[in-house]
Amino acid sequence: MLTEQQCERIETGLTETVEPRKVAAYLCLHMGLTLAEAAGLRRGDIDLNGGRVVLRSYVGKPEGSGASDDVQLLPLEQVRSLPIPPHVFRYLSRHDDLYADGNAFMISGETTLPAFYTMQNLLTSINLKYKIAGTLSVSDLRNAFIRRCIQSGMDLYTLCAYIGIRQPNVILKRFREFFRPRLDEVRVLEKYSADYVPAPSSDPASVRQMNLLILGAGSQGPVVKEIAEAIGIFEEIAFLDDDPGNALAIGPLKDVEKLKARFPMATVSFGDSHLRERWMDRIDQCGYIVPTLIHPSATISPSAKIGRAAVIEARCIVSAGAAVGRGVILSGACVIETNVRIGQFVHIGSSATVTKGAAVEDYQRIPSGTVVRMP
Repeated sequence: MLTEQQCERIETGLTETVEPRKVAAYLCLHMGLTLAEAAGLRRGDIDLNGGRVVLRSYVGKPEGSGASDDVQLLPLEQVRSLPIPPHVFRYLSRHDDLYADGNAFMISGETTLPAFYTMQNLLTSINLKYKIAGTLSVSDLRNAFIRRCIQSGMDLYTLCAYIGIRQPNVILKRFREFFRPRLDEVRVLEKYSADYVPAPSSDPASVRQMNLLILGAGSQGPVVKEIAEAIGIFEEIAFLDDDPGNALAIGPLKDVEKLKARFPMATVSFGDSHLRERWMDRIDQCGYIVPTLIHPSATISPSAKIGRAAVIEARCIVSAGAAVGRGVILSGACVIETNVRIGQFVHIGSSATVTKGAAVEDYQRIPSGTVVRMP
């Protein structure tokens, strides 16, 4: 069983010079995926907006197949929709540009069925470089995840549901040494007594749950706030702005670091692309979750790729095969046609159209009503 010291060295290998195989291996270490599940996972199975990974398929041989190379993409017997841990969300968001569209496999970044051995080649290389263990496999990463869950107090039923094991005895036998009785937890039964008085909550999460901080309360800020309100998941939404006369702001931008306990999520609404990038990097460094905000009335093709921290306003259309970069703003009713490429921190004006196959370079601002065509 891998120790935490060995896991730290693996983590180093998976977070430097990141490529698709490392992303897939990271999911095995931090979400307990099997090699077959990791190989069958596509970018479209990951919902960064909803914070979930949906496991639908695996790579394996059909029942009764005798050929050793007859591997196919097969449906899982039971689909699992798994919440993404916060650190995994940040990792996936940082490296989302490795995938061209939703059909790309996470393990390869390509749309053709990946080969198993590529993952083992990667782990062997990391193992040799960091001198981790005699051998290193995806099973070792998955077992480390299971051990961590047990040692963190996750109950056996939840653990089995998360990793897709129906027989808890399998886990009990394999990981018996890591289970510890938690006899003091009997105290929680006090809430059933007649003289029970709940203590005031001191849990920071009670005031942080799904709160969103918006940097910039100018003309774009209220639009972003309305999108967030339309999504309907945020408990509190507030602004920071350096204009002391802006009544919407609860403080200046410099307060962003001290407000993280209250607001776990943040985004940036500046119209200036370079300013938006600078503050986006700042909130990343502070450890905020930076969501992609898509108005419910927008129409997004399942095969389109929407970059992290993009803002998509009401009635926008993003067509099949389009790729929208990080920090992009798509203003109301704009149309992004098939196979368009929108660079990072671009701002597409209201009712503008980017026609089929065209590209918009990083940081550009396309005025309202403009039609952008291929050269």
